[in-house]
Amino acid sequence: MIRTGRRRPAAPRGRRGAEPRVERIALGDLRPDPDALLGRLAYLKLALFESASAVAGRATDLGDREVITRVAAAVLEQHTALTAMIEARGGESAAAMHPFTADVDRYRRRLADSGWHESVLTLHLSAGLLDDFFAGLAAGLPAPEGPRVVELLQRDIGHDALVAVLQAGLGTDKRLGSRLALWGRRLVGDTLLVARAALADVRDAEGRPASTEERRIEPVLNGLIAAHTRRMDRLGLTA
Repeated sequence: MIRTGRRRPAAPRGRRGAEPRVERIALGDLRPDPDALLGRLAYLKLALFESASAVAGRATDLGDREVITRVAAAVLEQHTALTAMIEARGGESAAAMHPFTADVDRYRRRLADSGWHESVLTLHLSAGLLDDFFAGLAAGLPAPEGPRVVELLQRDIGHDALVAVLQAGLGTDKRLGSRLALWGRRLVGDTLLVARAALADVRDAEGRPASTEERRIEPVLNGLIAAHTRRMDRLGLTA
């Protein structure tokens, strides 16, 4: 028997594929562990100094060697300032850096097998991306370390001079552009892994581990990629 009567209205359907709005977390709203952040940064800067010194030693042009030696000196100043902050907190710099050596050394090995211009590009792009990331993260540190680390990482280590070295090479070698574009696309992924690893020692304002807030942090990482793309664009390279 077919029953008659009023039909129940169908329940409203949600839009297929619609996802809840995700609130973005700013890096400065996170709460990094001061000792871990200072130790990680100090070792990153020491590793970058060693890499820059090696690149300078491989330069065939004396002017290029001078440029990159100055970059290495600027990075060493940053490292020295960070170790001084560690010691001012009662720590010992080597002990503070030690937990992060394996990750950073693995990163260096992945990018070590490259030509000279690729190594210069690595100095420019990786230092720029990591300084942007860690300056944002350091804004969440308490005073006095927070403002001091932010100011330290915002200092120019000589990026314009590195760009000039790369542009000179691009002007004389027409095949160099495609090589550097490929290299730049490769290193951004490896460098972002270094940034993501630092989130293991970070919590949000509610005390939740930042590493579990992937969807909320993803827009921040996208901003780092956008800045990387602008650096590539300045060199005429396709990111």
